[in-house]
Amino acid sequence: MVIRWVVALLGVVVAAVLGTITFVIASARIPESFIPLSAAVSNYGLYLLPVGLLGLGIALILVQRRINVVLRRIGLLVGFVCAIAMVAACVPLVASWRTAGEHDARLSVFDYVIGGSNTGKPVTATSIKYATVDGTDLLLDAKLPAHPSDTKRPAVVWVHGGGWSEGDRGEGPKWHRWLNDKGYAVFSIEYRLAPPARWNQAPADIKCAIGWVKQQAGQFGVDPERVMVAGGSAGGNLALMGAYADDRVPPSCAVGDTSVRAVAAFYPPTELVSAWRDTGAPEYGRKAMRDYLGGSPDEVPDRYAAASPTTYVRQGLPPTLLLHGARDHVVPIGQSTELAARLQAVRVEHQLLSIPFGEHAYDFTWGDWGTQMSRTVFAEFLRQHFPAS
Repeated sequence: MVIRWVVALLGVVVAAVLGTITFVIASARIPESFIPLSAAVSNYGLYLLPVGLLGLGIALILVQRRINVVLRRIGLLVGFVCAIAMVAACVPLVASWRTAGEHDARLSVFDYVIGGSNTGKPVTATSIKYATVDGTDLLLDAKLPAHPSDTKRPAVVWVHGGGWSEGDRGEGPKWHRWLNDKGYAVFSIEYRLAPPARWNQAPADIKCAIGWVKQQAGQFGVDPERVMVAGGSAGGNLALMGAYADDRVPPSCAVGDTSVRAVAAFYPPTELVSAWRDTGAPEYGRKAMRDYLGGSPDEVPDRYAAASPTTYVRQGLPPTLLLHGARDHVVPIGQSTELAARLQAVRVEHQLLSIPFGEHAYDFTWGDWGTQMSRTVFAEFLRQHFPAS
């Protein structure tokens, strides 16, 4: 009898977890404390199915007639919740495969399982100081393709995220390797972090890094005329600033040309007043913006405008790729759809990939459906606008 009650307790736990996740899948707005569960759906949703099967197996054990009525009722409840949860878990799965089909992206269950984490640390052996600004050494990791090339390579300046206040150049190592494998040199950079307020300094550091890569192109076998910039979250905001911002944002070091041929931004904040207003993670998001900008939109409105890529939208901007989770609660996808609409209005070439049920930083899981789709779309964007050969 004790074993049966232990099994029942396990079933209740499984049902409670799956019931909560079902609520997360079905709800447009969720409490900030539930965002990690939304991220679990985004990155590991396929694994909900075997968990649901476990719950159904427990339910079948408990509903046998020889077991007392209380346990049978628990079994029926567990089975009902797990069945509903499995149906709910199929919704993101079907949506992902449908979106993949629209973009000719082949999704692989094998890659999903073995993909692993896309997080990392700085590579000290490849680290170089690209500038010293106000006593702060700014470093980058220079990552070059393994195979030599008879021609000069294109380069990607990669900008890490972290709410403008944390993170380092080790972020996104599998993106760096993926780009290397396609023939691109990658320069993963750091910049001055908040606090204090860095709203005008961090974008200047991005421009400094771009200019430095162009100046030093010869020693890395890089074509100085073929440089693009990319990044995620706060790094996506800064990548767009590096690509879009005009002379109102000069580089923080003595460099020449800082223009880029293309820009790719993952789940970026693009219009910071609405980012403040609409975030589903106000405790985290608003603190990050206060630290970075020195106050709220009411207190320092000019800074919010100056640090928003949308402020600089105009004709002649480089081709832009935006990749954003449709269920991003930290930086809502409206940040990318608004920028895409503005780019459309001035006829700047751009593309927006909306990841079904994708949460913020979905690509930190390399095998995730959204990451697999992003690789296909990113590769096609590069082929069209920034080819390696």
